[in-house]
Formats: sequence, C-alpha cells, structure tokens
Amino acid sequence: MTEWETEISSSGEDAVIRGENLEDVMDEDFSDAIWLVLRGEEPSKKESELFNTVLSSSIDHGVGNPSTVSARTVQSGGNDMNTGVAAGILALGDKHGGAIEECMEMLQSKKSGEEVIDDYLERDEKIPGLGHKVYEDEDPRTRKLLEKAEKLGLAGKHVDKMKQIQEVFADRKVKLVMNVDAGISAVMSDLGWDPRLGKGFFIIARTPGLVAHVHEEMQEPDFRRQEGKYSGNRE
Repeated sequence: MTEWETEISSSGEDAVIRGENLEDVMDEDFSDAIWLVLRGEEPSKKESELFNTVLSSSIDHGVGNPSTVSARTVQSGGNDMNTGVAAGILALGDKHGGAIEECMEMLQSKKSGEEVIDDYLERDEKIPGLGHKVYEDEDPRTRKLLEKAEKLGLAGKHVDKMKQIQEVFADRKVKLVMNVDAGISAVMSDLGWDPRLGKGFFIIARTPGLVAHVHEEMQEPDFRRQEGKYSGNRE
C-alpha cells in the first residue's frame, strides 16, 4: 500500500504545519497561517498586511452573483451548511472569481502589454481583469489594493503591466475598469505567487461570505422559488 507523503502538515500529538508547531501557528493571525500553509514560509510584516487586504477584498459582494445565489438556493431546498457552501464554491467559474488564474498567467508571461492585447483581440476574447457588471468608472476594491501595494512598496512590474494593459486597451478599443481580479492578480504576482493558486485565493476569501449567506437563508421559508417567464412557442 502506497502512503501519502506531504510537506504541508502532520497529525498527532506533535502536529506541525510547514515545519511550525501547530500550537505556535494558532497564535498567528489567520491570514498569516493561510500564507504559511500555502507557501511554506512566514510572510513579512508588509506581505502580511497586503495579503490580509487581498483576502478581505473578496469576502462578499452582495446576493446577486452566481455563487451566492447558488449557495442560498441549494440551502433553501432543505440542505445543510456544508452542502450550501459547497454549491456556492462550485458556482465559481472563469466569469465569476475564476479569472484570477488566467490574469496571473497573462501578467507573468514574457509578453508585453501590447502583445497581450494583440493576442486577445486576434482571438476575439475578453481580457481577464478588465470590465465589471456593476462598476463603470472604478472598482474601489482594486483601487484600495493597488494603493496599499504602493504604500507598502510591494507594487512592481506586474502592477505596472496590468495598468499598461488597461491603458492600451482603452486606446485601441474601449476604456474598461480594472476589476478586483486584476488587482489581486497583479499584487499576488508581484509577491511571487503561482497562478495555479488563483482560484484558491478567491475560494478562501469568499467562503466566509457564503457561510454568512447560507446561515441567513436558514431563517427564510424553505424552498426559494424564483419566478420565470416561458418564452417558447406552442406548435
């Protein structure tokens, strides 16, 4: 029988997380413990402050998005907390919370902002990180993230590249807001994170919001039904 091998954690009386005693990890801020378990090292004070802002930026964003609607609808059918939250997480996709991975890959590629725009326009695809259904002029979450990164001296070439992409696209096509996916992608890329963790950042950040919505839905009558309009034709 093959045993699992991992460098992440151990269990038992001498439990450790990434080489740190679990009891010591329990004294850390939760965001620092998340950084440790994902990356295998402690964040610096500045990294800790920025990462905390990243997680807080996506903790919730109203009831109308796919993940929250899914979580509350599933719970209203008589399911438990874990089922409702899982439904919300499963609803996260490339158009809702999932663009961070693609945006990080785009920013970490060797292509310039101009070349990135060329590629996406040639494929007639949307550029990850640009545009939002609610914000037209500015996404305040992105502004806060980039301001924090600049203040801490942690904004680097990936933040600059995302700004360049936004400017070039505005000149060549249309001006679009830099959404929170772009903000997270840029600052996390400047902090040296793997793009494959992109969706993970959003899952970690949004889960508390989903828990809150599922709990609130538990106070509502069972079986939430939305009205629908039939638009077919009778033969």
